[in-house]
Amino acid sequence: MKKVRKILPLSIYDIPGMERWLEEQADAGLFPVMVDAWATFTPTGVPGTRFRLEPWGREGAEPSAEQLEFYRSAGWEYALTIGRAYYLFYTTDPAAPELYSDRQSRGLSLERLEKRALRGRRIQTAIWVCIGALLVWAMFFHRSEFDVQPAPFARVPLLLLSLFAPGLLLLLISAVFSWRTARRDLRTLRRTCRALKEGLPPPPSPGPSRRIAAEYIFGLVLIVPLLLVVVFQRLGPWEEIPLDRFDRPYVALQELEREEVVSYGELTGEQSSFHEDENQGQLHVSLLAPTWYEVSQDGYATAEGDYRGYSPYPEGEDRFALCYAPNLDTACFHLLFPFLARPVAEAQLDVFRLVNVTWSYTEATFPGLDFVILADEPDGIWQMAALGKGGNVAVFRYAGREDLSGHLDTLAALVLE
Repeated sequence: MKKVRKILPLSIYDIPGMERWLEEQADAGLFPVMVDAWATFTPTGVPGTRFRLEPWGREGAEPSAEQLEFYRSAGWEYALTIGRAYYLFYTTDPAAPELYSDRQSRGLSLERLEKRALRGRRIQTAIWVCIGALLVWAMFFHRSEFDVQPAPFARVPLLLLSLFAPGLLLLLISAVFSWRTARRDLRTLRRTCRALKEGLPPPPSPGPSRRIAAEYIFGLVLIVPLLLVVVFQRLGPWEEIPLDRFDRPYVALQELEREEVVSYGELTGEQSSFHEDENQGQLHVSLLAPTWYEVSQDGYATAEGDYRGYSPYPEGEDRFALCYAPNLDTACFHLLFPFLARPVAEAQLDVFRLVNVTWSYTEATFPGLDFVILADEPDGIWQMAALGKGGNVAVFRYAGREDLSGHLDTLAALVLE
């Protein structure tokens, strides 16, 4: 049987409006078989059919046998269940009495639905408040007991970039949209309940609205890009990618070193799960940063020697454990708005900052660059550098014997390309 589908043009809690709209569809020869954000009809409607919404019961998805029998004896038949809100009853008998003899009793029958909607609203609000409070605490108030230079708001620019990740942005838009719609619907239901319990007619329905229909369409359409983003991020190259398959530009660790350094596998001829996360790149996505990625590199000198200053195993005794082992972490950005360049660079410096050492920051200059920020720590092992030109930013964290300030030409090439 051919079916007709229509977007619902009313609030689901506009009870008089919903009943009247369904009756208008019946007058046009359509009978509802499903009602949600859109309604599905079959061409079996009988003109003059009356519809009434009865609050969803406690016992299950359909009315109890006693309720069905009682309503049937009064000339009313069960049609369908609308979400967890209503049972829909109908009658084609113009002489069939109303389901409730007075307004107060119908208002009292809606109390259970009102309480359920209000409880759901409060739970939803509490969940979002808790999530928001947890995020604020994690971003601005959580402190490592080893952090000797706490900077509560240093990472806000990176948080801004993360908020503009398509998936998260769509999720936030969806949450705000859902919250606004639920707020309006709850107010409509509460006004109706209040009026009926006071013996008054329910507030007049505004009737079918193109705006409400557009809201339902928007909510349905929003699901598509959300699903696409989830699938793309699950199947796309967003995990860590080995550098032999990473196609974004970066400064190779060997370009900074005066002696040959290789990966752990090349040095030892064996693969180790402890070193599997070395020499990889990772892509990020943000509408504010069309290009945003990170690269981590770890190298091991091929020459023998006792390099206790930079060895990952300073107490080791074999030459592999004591070999010179520099590393270089890089974060690159191409920002949509150049004014974000320095704040993002400073935020990334804070992300790269080892919290248990004290860093000293200095400004430097280099031809063609807008800014150069250099940082080091007293032991002289770790260094950082942030360089920016327009919307291009590159931030480096290096552990090794070289001086980053002496390699600014190499580092700057990544920004000036």
